[in-house]
Amino acid sequence: MYLISAYFDEHVTKGLQRLIDNIAKETGNTYMIENNVPPHLTISSFETRKPDNLKEEFMKLNKIGAGEINIFSIGQFLPYVMYATPVLDEYLMHLSNEVYDIFSAREDVTINRCYKPYNWFPHITLGKKLEKEQMIMAIRVLQTHFVPIKGKIVRVGLSQTNPHKDIIQFNI
Repeated sequence: MYLISAYFDEHVTKGLQRLIDNIAKETGNTYMIENNVPPHLTISSFETRKPDNLKEEFMKLNKIGAGEINIFSIGQFLPYVMYATPVLDEYLMHLSNEVYDIFSAREDVTINRCYKPYNWFPHITLGKKLEKEQMIMAIRVLQTHFVPIKGKIVRVGLSQTNPHKDIIQFNI
């Protein structure tokens, strides 16, 4: 599986990393830290039988500039994930649509249904593989430490999963 992810300016990254660290500290669940998962927003998830030329397709995203991100709320995917969620504004929708248009044009690519336009729910994972009691603890942590964060998306990256491997990243 391949992912296309957006990364944030230093202010946003530090704020989100602080939340990830606080959840890990209070719950004892260090999955995000042990796996070196940086704060990011996954724009697309897809499979391909022919990974050749993925870099070339990915580089077509260089025409998209940096954009504002307004992270205003928290939520959960039951039973195991806590996340922060940004406003799905025109910039994020455009970014999602551009990625979809570029990669869906390839016959060998199958995009995960959760990352198709108008089906994508943007979220930034703060805690993953949390058990029931850890979820409750994570909510308490976020009640105490979460404040809305405003900043910029400044970089995009293409990676492969299982195991995680960064393929290419560039500033936008």
